[in-house]
Amino acid sequence: MKTLFEQPPLAHTNDPLTSFDAADKMVESGALARQERLVLVAIQDVCRALGRTDFTPKEIVKWNTRFDYHTIQRRLSGLRNKGKIERTGEKRGGCCVWKLKETENGR
Repeated sequence: MKTLFEQPPLAHTNDPLTSFDAADKMVESGALARQERLVLVAIQDVCRALGRTDFTPKEIVKWNTRFDYHTIQRRLSGLRNKGKIERTGEKRGGCCVWKLKETENGR
């Protein structure tokens, strides 16, 4: 049984079982944690280069071509759940605007 404190599933309720298997493997192998760390570093680097703490996924992809839009977008909720970033409530260029939490600005 899931508890309130468990991370939300990486696969959607209606996804095939293979999606849930792939998600489990990603977590077990450490690939999810590595990808989240790399995306966070990309966000920090872009924010530092732009001289601000807010960003959109499109801006991260524009300035850091290591990841595509969907990879960035998929990792944002995990980073939010870990307290690294938060939404500002704004929209820019058709995307939600996010910002680094204060403790993350200096790495």
